[in-house]
Amino acid sequence: MVWLLNNVYDVEHRAYFMSEKKMELTPLKIRSHGASSVMHYEERYTPYIEMTGLLPFVQLVSRSTPNLNAAAVTALIDRWRPETHSFHLRTGEMTVTLQDVSMITALPIEGKPLCMSTDSEGWRQQMEALIGMSPQEPEVEDGGKKDRVPVGATFTWIAANFSHCPEDADDEVIQRYARVYMWYVISRTIFADGTGKNAPWMWLKALTVFDNKFSWGSAALAYLTTKDGGVGGCMLLLLVWSWKRLPVGRPKSSQWNTWDDHGNPVRQPTWAYKWDLVSEVASEVNLLYKQYTNEMDSLTPEQVRWFQS
Repeated sequence: MVWLLNNVYDVEHRAYFMSEKKMELTPLKIRSHGASSVMHYEERYTPYIEMTGLLPFVQLVSRSTPNLNAAAVTALIDRWRPETHSFHLRTGEMTVTLQDVSMITALPIEGKPLCMSTDSEGWRQQMEALIGMSPQEPEVEDGGKKDRVPVGATFTWIAANFSHCPEDADDEVIQRYARVYMWYVISRTIFADGTGKNAPWMWLKALTVFDNKFSWGSAALAYLTTKDGGVGGCMLLLLVWSWKRLPVGRPKSSQWNTWDDHGNPVRQPTWAYKWDLVSEVASEVNLLYKQYTNEMDSLTPEQVRWFQS
């Protein structure tokens, strides 16, 4: 077919399976896990989180986020082309831009690239120097093999050790808890993986210096989609972008929870606040996926919001 751009990609692409193989596909499982309420946010963390440029985003996702619509996201991802990094719709090509990232998440889009080494040598010692402890190494019985463990920590370990900062904590301890809180949040939202269980060490290492001035927004955009057509990372970004641009799967905004900016302009709400509380989708997910697929295929230019407003 003429729309197939690259044979190497297409043999693994969902669109190929649907159009050429006539396979009936099901919605993807979204790799996004939310910020979770088990980690308690402390206003004492605020000055340090603000230094990283992550404060508006952390405030956004630590409050609440709407339930993610797997059927709508999948119908959109089916039209993703990795060669062009854009969604190929009947009405033309569209993509998430850095401006979208900034408007929806308030993540900084200027600054140094977030290029972290995956070298894990001595990571436990480095983690202990940074936050005072590291996960215990698994015990190995005589003659047994050591289990392969992730380079980082499980979310349950983080919550068990850092969920509440002591009331009498000094500045050094508060910084440690603030650093772990950010590590926990960004590992579950910006850089969510398929397991939903682990926070990789490299994201904590990126928080060694608070004012490194990283372009977190660029990293979030790059992490959003993968070569094989998979989807992960900051699903709140993708979903709000889709709701803003396309009518497919767009919920009704029911109300807004009170937003406290603490008199700080940096903490004012972003685009995503419009979807603070939305009407829930009640239909069965597979049926919705078929409905949204048909709606994507019948979009007209008048239904698409191409520019920000």
